[in-house]
Amino acid sequence: MNNSLESLHRLSGAIARASSLEAIYALILNEIVSVTDVERASIMRFDPHAQVLRIVAARGIDEEVWKNVELSVGEGVSGKVWEEGKPLLIKGMKPNPRYKTHSFLVAPVTAFPMKVGQTPIGLINLTDKKSGKPFTESDLKLIMTLADQMASYMHIHDLVDRLKTAEQAGLELEVAREIQQRLLPKAIPHLKGVEIEGCLIPATRVGADYYDYFGLGTRDLGPGTGICIADVSGHGVGGAMLAFAVRSCLRSAVNGSKNPAAILQNVNQMLFEDLLKSEQFVSLFYAHYFPQPGALVYSNAGHNPPLLWKAGQKEAQWLMTQDSLLGIEPDRPYKEKKCQLTPGDLLVLYTDGLTEAVGTNGKRFGPNNLLENVSASARQNAKTILGSLMENWKKFVGNQPVKDDVTVVVLKIL
Repeated sequence: MNNSLESLHRLSGAIARASSLEAIYALILNEIVSVTDVERASIMRFDPHAQVLRIVAARGIDEEVWKNVELSVGEGVSGKVWEEGKPLLIKGMKPNPRYKTHSFLVAPVTAFPMKVGQTPIGLINLTDKKSGKPFTESDLKLIMTLADQMASYMHIHDLVDRLKTAEQAGLELEVAREIQQRLLPKAIPHLKGVEIEGCLIPATRVGADYYDYFGLGTRDLGPGTGICIADVSGHGVGGAMLAFAVRSCLRSAVNGSKNPAAILQNVNQMLFEDLLKSEQFVSLFYAHYFPQPGALVYSNAGHNPPLLWKAGQKEAQWLMTQDSLLGIEPDRPYKEKKCQLTPGDLLVLYTDGLTEAVGTNGKRFGPNNLLENVSASARQNAKTILGSLMENWKKFVGNQPVKDDVTVVVLKIL
């Protein structure tokens, strides 16, 4: 792993256990100082009420000094970077008695999801490399990656702070829903010969379903996609926060490994301590698909077995690897399986909110209804298949309140 991946790997597990923003600031600043080998570093946060930037954590700066620092928008280098929302790397600034070197790096911490040029919520400042050398573009890239991670957790903790101080009875549901919606993928990977569609129907009490898909690429196999679905035990803000930690750990693990089984083992190791303490568990299915050679490689940590519809044979397979939930054993190895997909094949991932839902007849929707609906519309595109399934599911449930989140992802091979 390179420095960026190693840092994300370490931080994903550590930040998930952080109980406050102050702890997150300290964790990230320690990591920044370690990987960049600097003597002076600070994190600044914008105070929207006073309209100033204040230092909230620092290394190599006297505490009595940094706790009194306030910068207006546009004031100094940091104030200008915050105003423009773009990172700044200076390799040869004018001599300044406060600094040992003539190189300076400032990175904006932008509201989640991160976009360059968007109004930041804070800044990361670095100067004085111990080697005396200037900062590089690689340093800037690493710091921007860490800033993105930091922005995500800052935003989530801000939401939780709103919950703690609010008096409205329904705010917990609102905050949990907002966290949940921010977990979902914002874009579908553009992969030739593949269609992907997903949806999440929240319950009357927000659970902690999560699904994701993202582009992959290797020298040997070319472009591909990673696809996953998870169900976290628990409801409300606690469950949503744990789902957020699962997402962060999974994405970190995916960047560092090509093997689905190793990815699940990695995520389990990062989350195990928190899952054990909170007495919670996570079911998670994760797969890689590469059009060349058309192979789906997957590992299933105790999740509902996805339905694979083989168009040529007109038969179904249920994808299991006989592995346990995340949070059972800290060093448990996970298995993986491989299957070949051909044009017309369908992969349907779902949570138990779909199959366990009780209809107006008092019976559960179950896997048989799922198979019947999918096989009947299998010739259609992924969007139509998903829409037809959910429409029939809603008719089955009727006007009864949904007690658990319902999440479905459809992948079709063209």
